[in-house]
Amino acid sequence: MKGIHSAKEINGMPYTDFVGFINQWNVLPGAHTTLSKWAIFSKMDKNSNILEIACSTGFSSRELAILTGCRGKAFDISKSSVKAAVYNKKAYAPNTRISYFIKDGYQFKSSQKFSHIIIGAALRFFPEPERMLNKCISLLKEGGIILASPFYIKSRIPKKLILEFKKVFGIQPTIESYKNIMKTYQGLEILFEERNNLLKETKEEIKHYCHSTIKRVCKLRNISDKRLYNAMFQRLYKIKIMSNKLRPYQGYSVLVLRYRSNVYPNRYVELF
Repeated sequence: MKGIHSAKEINGMPYTDFVGFINQWNVLPGAHTTLSKWAIFSKMDKNSNILEIACSTGFSSRELAILTGCRGKAFDISKSSVKAAVYNKKAYAPNTRISYFIKDGYQFKSSQKFSHIIIGAALRFFPEPERMLNKCISLLKEGGIILASPFYIKSRIPKKLILEFKKVFGIQPTIESYKNIMKTYQGLEILFEERNNLLKETKEEIKHYCHSTIKRVCKLRNISDKRLYNAMFQRLYKIKIMSNKLRPYQGYSVLVLRYRSNVYPNRYVELF
């Protein structure tokens, strides 16, 4: 994306394009900690062939490839996010075997099957989550793994906050309970699950994160205009503050889910 000359243009970008433009490492709940649990409990290794759905700027697939040596593919519908993912691979993980490309998840086709499919917290942001999950299952090898980290709410989010979130992100936050979220995955075997609370970040922590991200994009794009720096910083800071406001109402699960055709979509194991 070229030719950005004003704060108005920065603030007028759709959220996903802004994420790609500033190369925000748009991470899943739990970040590196969740990836480590996925790698261990899904037994991901150098022989694993992974697919990441809605990869944004490529954090999960890239860092899992660094951690385990796996190979695979990752895609997103946002052109600017995929461009950033390609850059991040080159800059931070040049020896990894992950390819990034632009695609609508519903339209993706593959002649090969995957050992692991990463959906993180993205599933609920598809218009038809169940349809997208079924698409993922169709792309799995026998005994393949779905890796998810869905948000759920522990208590009702005030309507005012939901409207504020929609204004900042352009989408509605997850407002479903843990049990409702888990219904989507009920046909898969739960090999590992951990339910987590979220701690609020301090303003000092948020400012450090925002300054780090915006300083990097200014260097990458040769931006020296302080007005553009401030516009990008303020928008990212607003995004982070909004996410922070929701944390007391949210939890998230780290899930390793297995598909076996002789079990799916039934369940023969009790829930705990």
